[in-house]
Amino acid sequence: MVAYLDLIILENLCMNYIMIYTTGRLLSRKIVKSRIFIASIIGSIYVFSLYISMPRIMLNASKLLMAVLIVKVGFSAKKIQVLIKDVIVFFLVSFMYSGCALGFIHMFKPKTIYIVNGTIIGGKYIFELVLISAIISLLVIKISAKILKLKQKITKEDMLCEINIYNKKKSIRINALLDTGNLLTEQATGRPVVIVEKNVAKDLFESAYFERIESLIEGGEFECNDIDDANIKIIPYMSVGNRNGIMIAYKVDKIEVEYQEKKYEITDVLIGFYNDALTKNDKYSALIGLQILERSIVTDEYNTDVKGKGKYSIC
Repeated sequence: MVAYLDLIILENLCMNYIMIYTTGRLLSRKIVKSRIFIASIIGSIYVFSLYISMPRIMLNASKLLMAVLIVKVGFSAKKIQVLIKDVIVFFLVSFMYSGCALGFIHMFKPKTIYIVNGTIIGGKYIFELVLISAIISLLVIKISAKILKLKQKITKEDMLCEINIYNKKKSIRINALLDTGNLLTEQATGRPVVIVEKNVAKDLFESAYFERIESLIEGGEFECNDIDDANIKIIPYMSVGNRNGIMIAYKVDKIEVEYQEKKYEITDVLIGFYNDALTKNDKYSALIGLQILERSIVTDEYNTDVKGKGKYSIC
């Protein structure tokens, strides 16, 4: 059997790149082409280990470890549960491509096929068939993903997220609901307002200061100190059954939102105090609007310095 080293590397490099790229797109990971290319090179070099005689269990274990390494290099997952998810999807994608490639090989029946330890590494017109099958598989996956996305139903659990609110040297971490109907902003500046239960927000303030805020929430009159306090805001709003509502709000230092494996950070934001419980089952204590995500700087498990507007998906 004659196998050309450069063709083997090229074929495996192309296939690995396509599979890693597809995995990243399906999982909505940040695509860094240089990382994917390096991971593809690692995978293409691994093919030579198939020539080493080893027990079947060791061969399968080495394939699993190589898949973990490829995904780790390609996407740089930091949490073990995220890495496991990436590896599982990578295997599913590889099964999809392998099945399509074997179908084309069976259909066209090339005269020469090189197989080592059960793995096809080359042959006459094998590269062309594999490349065509990879393109078709990618199209099928993309179309299927769009169809599933259109059919997917959004539940309240899908809209839950965790937020960290920071004010001076204090902070709280609470659950929040991503409310698409919450468009509340400060009219003068356009700052978005996150609605937070009063009893939860009190941990952000000194006792004496919060007592004054609570007095304003309960309808107390404004004093000179309140007017001079630039952080305290009065937000008019309208809701069902209340056309002329007034909400007391406060400008905090920043808010971090953790949603769909991404972290959004916004500094120019207000919290509005809600004088009751937002839910009977205590699943969340705050309401945030989509403008919070739109105006924030976004980071995720794979990239910690993305600047600009945050990108999000609720599907």
